[in-house]
Amino acid sequence: MTIAEIAKLAGVSIGTVDRVLHNRGRVAPRTIEKIMQIVEDHNYQPNTFARNLKLSKKFTIGVIIPSLHSEFGYWQLIYDGVLKAVKELSQLAVSIELMEYDRRNPKSFLRAGDLLFHKKIDAVLIAPLLPDETSALIDKYPQLPYAFIDSPLPCDKALVTVAQNPFRGGFLAGRMMKLLSPKGGTYIIIQTHKSAYNSSERARGFKSYFSHNPDYHIQEVETTSDEDGENKIEEMYRQHKDLRGIFIVNNAVIRFANRIVLLGRKNQTIIIGYDIVEQNREAMLEGKVDCLISQRPEFQGYTAIYQLYRKGILNQKPDKNIPIPIDIILPENIQDDNSYNFNHSWEFQEDCI
Repeated sequence: MTIAEIAKLAGVSIGTVDRVLHNRGRVAPRTIEKIMQIVEDHNYQPNTFARNLKLSKKFTIGVIIPSLHSEFGYWQLIYDGVLKAVKELSQLAVSIELMEYDRRNPKSFLRAGDLLFHKKIDAVLIAPLLPDETSALIDKYPQLPYAFIDSPLPCDKALVTVAQNPFRGGFLAGRMMKLLSPKGGTYIIIQTHKSAYNSSERARGFKSYFSHNPDYHIQEVETTSDEDGENKIEEMYRQHKDLRGIFIVNNAVIRFANRIVLLGRKNQTIIIGYDIVEQNREAMLEGKVDCLISQRPEFQGYTAIYQLYRKGILNQKPDKNIPIPIDIILPENIQDDNSYNFNHSWEFQEDCI
């Protein structure tokens, strides 16, 4: 019996079990009772010698993600989850080294990787948004365990992947589009980072949903800048008088929603995009966005750190794939006080079981 197995049986995190076993931090009485009952039933005995041997060595996880302030703060949410896990594990000798990169500049990704590997690190958490460069970096430094977040890759180079299934996310976006706009017509997919595996798969999933419905005409548009994207939106309306819906495959939905409102086209256009970053949340509350798909970014960062901890400190085999649920957010179920976040939902529910 291990701490991870106790956590799984109790339906809580490893950090919560650790707090109970070492009598530190706030945990709900019912959760304490549940954990201690499992400990008694399975005659759990901590291996103090092995634990002290592990703790004599600092375990450092390198984190390579896009700039924290890019993409409307989405990566800051990922990092918030990372910091939460590291705070819980700090007494177990876990720390991080952060390297940010500009995803529009592949060379900055490779530089970030080289700088990180010149430090003493034991594992790597990485957002593999540049597939070729990610593979090249791992081939260059193959000796360490890697955890992928935000996007899977069709390769076997990660110890663990914590991400949504992007094809299913796009397919679900197609279903929501049909529910919200049942008349048919022309529908546009907007790509801002087509080279990213998750972006291309979302677009493929959306098109697949409508593949046998001739009333829905799907077109894909790629754009790399705000001005270019805005111009293409206007051009699409000129070309297609029956344009009734737009699917943005990432959190840039606010950019295009604002433009559509300025053009006076929102009443005829269903807008679906990704992620409850603050600006997208406000846009939905203002009626500019009809549907958002959430990827639970804080939970991704938190879970990936714990999986690397299981491998590096506990010497356990982590779960290979941890799928993130596809959360559908509509105006009817969005929180208008910004309380839909990791700290105030998932962890609170766990400790108050």
